[in-house]
This record gives sequence, C-alpha cells and structure tokens, in this order.
Amino acid sequence: MFNFLTLFSKKQAGFLDNVKAADQWLQTLRHEDEYDALKQVIEGLADFMKNQEAPTRERLKVLMHLDETSQVFQHRLGVTYFHHQADLKRAEDALWKSMTTLFSQFAHAYQLFIREVVAQRGKTEFSRYLPTITARALRYYGQSIKWGYFHQEPVQPVMWKRLHKYYQMSEESRFAGTEVSLDSKRLSTCSNEYMHILLLDMIKPMTLKPSQLEMVDHWLDHWARLVELDRDCTPDTHMHCVDLSTGAGARKLLEEMHSPTLRCWSMADLYLQIRKSRAGLSEGDWSEHVELGEDCVVPDCIELLDYVARYWIRPEAARRLHRSPVEDRMMEMACGVGAIYSCLQPGDRRCGHKIPFEHWAVQDESEGGYGLVEARHTERAQEGKLVLVKPSGHDGSWEIGVVRWKKDGEAGLPELGIERLSDDPKQVTLISADGNGGQAIKSVFLPKLYQRDIDSSLILQTQDYRDGRLLDMHYRNNIFSIRLTEVVDSGEEWVRAHFDLLGNRKDQAKAS
Repeated sequence: MFNFLTLFSKKQAGFLDNVKAADQWLQTLRHEDEYDALKQVIEGLADFMKNQEAPTRERLKVLMHLDETSQVFQHRLGVTYFHHQADLKRAEDALWKSMTTLFSQFAHAYQLFIREVVAQRGKTEFSRYLPTITARALRYYGQSIKWGYFHQEPVQPVMWKRLHKYYQMSEESRFAGTEVSLDSKRLSTCSNEYMHILLLDMIKPMTLKPSQLEMVDHWLDHWARLVELDRDCTPDTHMHCVDLSTGAGARKLLEEMHSPTLRCWSMADLYLQIRKSRAGLSEGDWSEHVELGEDCVVPDCIELLDYVARYWIRPEAARRLHRSPVEDRMMEMACGVGAIYSCLQPGDRRCGHKIPFEHWAVQDESEGGYGLVEARHTERAQEGKLVLVKPSGHDGSWEIGVVRWKKDGEAGLPELGIERLSDDPKQVTLISADGNGGQAIKSVFLPKLYQRDIDSSLILQTQDYRDGRLLDMHYRNNIFSIRLTEVVDSGEEWVRAHFDLLGNRKDQAKAS
C-alpha cells in the first residue's frame, strides 16, 4: 500500500560494495513501502557515484543489479502517478522529483562507465558491456525526458546533443542494432531506444495527459523497431530526419537537405501497424488490446492512435509523382478554412471580392500537386494550411490542396509545395443525427481520386470531429447518413477524415 506520509520522510541507504552485499541490502527493501524503498535506492546511487574508485566490472554488475531490482518500485510508483493524480495532491511534486532524480542518476551512472570505455579505447574489463550500458543510458535519459513532459519541460539542446552523440557512437562502433537486455524481461537496441525518444518528442507530448503519454510510450516499446534510421536520405522514400550535429530533435525532410550528419527514416511500417491496431480495436480484436496495453479502452484509445498518426505520418504518394516544369502560368489561391467555405458556396463565382486572393507562378506540376513561387513574401500560405487554387482569371472549378512545405528559393523568393487533395471539392452541410437537430456544420466533401487511389473523405474544423460521430450529410436534394471514422490528415484548424456511408434518402423539404 502506498503511504503518502513517506513522501516527506528521509532514510539512510547502505553502501553498495559488491553484488552480494547489494543483493542482501535490496532484499530488505522488498518489505519497505515502495516510495521509501525508492528513496533509499536514490541515496544508495548517490553514494555509489560519490565513490572515487575507478569503474570496474564488479561495480558495473552492482549498478546493473540495482537497476534491474528497482524496476518493480519504478513500475508501481509509475502506476500510482498515472492513475491517482487527484489523490496525490501536494505529494505529486515530491513523487515526480524522486522519479526524475532516479532516472537521471541511473543515466549518469551508466555514463561514467561509457566514458571509461571510450577513454581507455575499449581496453577495459567491461568493454564488452558497452552496447548494454549505452542502451540503458539512452533508456533512462528517455524516461527522464518523458517525465519532464509531465511538468511542461521541453528537451534542452544540450540533452539532444548528448543523445545524438551516444547514438552516433553506437553507429560508428557497429552495435546500434545489437539486441541487448534492458532488464530481465525486455530486450532492445541503441537504435530503438534513440528512435523511441525521437518519436515521442514528435507528437507535441506536453499537450497530452500523463496517462496518455505513458500509453504512447508503451506502444513505442513495441513499435520503435519498425522505424529504421538511414544515412542516405531521399525525399521519395523518407519522411523525417534528424541532424546529429545540432541540438534539436526530429524534423521533416526537405529535398534540399544534404549532410553527412543527417539521418532519416520512413514511416511506412509504422503506418501499417497503426492501421492494423486501429482496425483491430474497431472490430473488437482482443489481441490488439493486449499489445496496446491493459489501459487501452475504446474509443479513447482509437482517438489517441489517430492523434499520434497525425504527427508521425504525412501523405507520401504525391511526393513520388513525376514533376513537369511549367512556364508562364499563374494561379489564384485562397488560404484557410474560412476562405474555402466562402469560395465553395454554390453559385458564388466572385468570392475574390470578399476573400483576398494570392497570386503564385506555377514552377512545376504533377498529378499530385504543384510547386509554386511568388514575387513577394506572404504570411497566409503556411505549411499545413488548406488552400484553393485555380488558374488566374478563370471562372473554372477550384482545386483543393494542402501546403506541405514552404521555403525560400535560390532567388530568395518564397516557394510552396502543394499536394492536391481533390479537383472537385463540394461544400456540404452536416447535422447531428441524434434526433436533436443542432447547429449546421459546414464541411467539404472530397470525392474519391481514382487515379491516385485516395478514398473519399470530409474536411471539418477540428472542434467538429469526433470518432464514430453520426451525422446527416446534406448535399443538394439528398441526405446521406454517415459515421465519421479515422483521421487521415490534419492541420491546426482542420481534420480530414474518412466516413462510413450508412444510407441515403431524399430531402423532402427541398424536393417539395
């Protein structure tokens, strides 16, 4: 039973001389309150690192045994933190500080042995443990980072540089992919632990609840291995990258990015896994519940899968299509959800009188979209924005797309990459199908693009989307009964979601 009073007490830990003495001391902690035992482990670690003895194989075995034995305390106190926030109250801060202190101490303790191996050029009695202690150091730095997110603490540049250095060392020493033991139950690699940290940081982790972040962390214990780091970066294949020479985490890979310190990766296998897990949960497949964790409860778990997919996955199909250069052609552009709703109103061919258009020159074009360049800088067309485009001066149909990248070109002029989502978007009205009517919701229907195998979908404002929501979609004289399903793309103010068609009927009010 967790005793909150022990959060404010102190106990003296014994000194750790050898594995036998350490084990005897650790056995006595099994009868202690979890938090009190954890405090003694922290104090024991502090004494261990203050010891001026040179790192030896025996001392490393003591550290690893202490690490493995303390896992049970870490797990139980983690469960308390994630599921009993209301009960903890002022004790929450004390527990958080103790857990982050423990993670930091373990990471720094392993770091002492890594430094010794490097300093002695691999000629130590414990050099063969370098893959294991490097993976464990990365694991504990990752845990410290995760718990920092709980208190709105971002990863500092100095930490990113340290993580990059450890990964690069494992890569150069050719053990990045070597499977090692993190404890008696888990195997991992330096590459997996490093990628785990990068992926967790990509999902805006400080916006999630601790329990949600812990669930994603659990998924990455299984999924990080699906993402492999490559030295040869090609935008046609890879989606994200990290520069090992900087103090920053992952970012999107752009075509002009080239550096020997760049590492990049594709999300194809992870995307397939997320789709498989989501489908399994939707169909009630219990095996998916087991893999995703006992706290995975539908529909919250499905919503969390959709959330992480929005940050990890970007549509790649358009980037693989051949681009043809275009000369002497201008496009009109309307930016943002509000402008799109205005311009797609039936019969409105003059929305430019109400909406400020931007004018861009077409640089190149493919089936998937456009490369555009403008003679002046603009703030409206930003990465992730929805846009409508059509040839300047034409009264023809709008095409809808999303800005995938923005950069300054060789001449210093702004350039955009736009993925075409549909060449025939339709504004529709959605009304809740719960029988209570409710306020009409503006939406944009995108018919299926057969040539690119993109299924039909709906674009809604973010606040209007809810997985499984039942709606009536009104278009002309028809009413379609639909159920919203997975989110396949999103920006700050919009989501693009698939839907199931449940039936249709005539709109009697309009028919009469």
